[in-house]
Amino acid sequence: MSRKIELFLTLIGDISFLSLAFFVSWKSAVIYVPIMSWKSILGNSILLLFWLFLFQSSDLYLSRNRIQLMDDVFKLFKALCLGVTIIIALAYFIHIDFVRARGFIPSYIITLTSLIIWRLFWRGIVGEYFKPRQGKVLIFQNGDSQEHYNNFKVIKKSTIDEFHKLSDILRNDEIDGIVIESNGKQQEQIFNIISKFAETNYEIFVSPKLYPLVYQYFLVHKVADSALLKIIFHPLSSWDRFLKRTMDIVLSTLTLLILSPILQIITLFIKIDTPGPVFYKQKRVGFRGKIFVLYKFRSMISDAEKHTGPIWAEKNDKRITHVGGILRPFRLDELPQLINVLKGDMSFVGPRPERPHFVADLKKKIPLYNLRLNVHPGVTGLAQVRHAYDRSLEDVKKKLEYDLEYINNMSLRLDLKIFMKTILTVLKKQGAH
Repeated sequence: MSRKIELFLTLIGDISFLSLAFFVSWKSAVIYVPIMSWKSILGNSILLLFWLFLFQSSDLYLSRNRIQLMDDVFKLFKALCLGVTIIIALAYFIHIDFVRARGFIPSYIITLTSLIIWRLFWRGIVGEYFKPRQGKVLIFQNGDSQEHYNNFKVIKKSTIDEFHKLSDILRNDEIDGIVIESNGKQQEQIFNIISKFAETNYEIFVSPKLYPLVYQYFLVHKVADSALLKIIFHPLSSWDRFLKRTMDIVLSTLTLLILSPILQIITLFIKIDTPGPVFYKQKRVGFRGKIFVLYKFRSMISDAEKHTGPIWAEKNDKRITHVGGILRPFRLDELPQLINVLKGDMSFVGPRPERPHFVADLKKKIPLYNLRLNVHPGVTGLAQVRHAYDRSLEDVKKKLEYDLEYINNMSLRLDLKIFMKTILTVLKKQGAH
């Protein structure tokens, strides 16, 4: 069965059961409006869009060969609980009387239970009797291999050392992912392969002998009916990513409005202090390697790197202006980056964006450095509240550990925790110079 047919039939089933839930509930409630009236049809249409958006955001429309059946059912149950809670809360705020329409909620919940049974039956049937499309993969080996690759169609087998010779296949987009089979040796080459593919939409799978290695650095997911593990670079669901982006927009807008008087004062002091522009604009590397322009209040003299080229700031750096010496300890020079957050270049929380010159150099020196680019960079991050400014390569390596820890454990709760800790870090003037 093709992916399109599977998705189409899944949507038809979901829409049918969701509509059934609505009409049964409407008939069961004390509502003196005909079930085929425009109000009823409009209400069902709105609820259908709401539920389908919620299901999509909960990753409930992934291909059957990419999920575990009971995990999918559990995600559906959580989505249904969340959806019913939102509906009840919204009804309360807009004064819909569910006491008078007393049959609506009970029958709605009971009928939605049938959706779980439908999903369990349908997904089980698809997984058991309909062979899904096999994902096309490249195999990279350094000694170990297996005879069968369930759910995969092998395009080519190569040694790990031959990775750089396969650019044509990658450029022509002939594959869905790669499988790395290893005896545990050549770790640096394995890290380089993972880092290279981390910048793409390809999936990465590893063999059992690499379990100890990948567990140290990555979030992983067991592949159904296989001994392979899939490396996960972005643990947030579509719904969580939507909420994170919404929070970024709301928080950055509110912060800019609340702090606007302070921003104007800072602008005036910078103008008075030294000649030059108020804002410092600099190219940085963002999500998936995209270059963007980052905004900061200028805290150094104009053309500070004119004679030195790109260098990291030092403690007691002589290029820092008088106003900059006040702004930097409290991170006030970073406030214009809220504009970057609004534009979508950055998030409130994430790894700090670095300059292209440093990124190109650090990719060569530090394995897995590319993994930082799998999420949007942030105004603050776990590395910023646990470590000082970068002054050496060892500082960068240490911060990379914190960045990977954040990426593998991303959640809105962790973002809130980092945000609150950032406030304490700023007030204590920790790690600033």
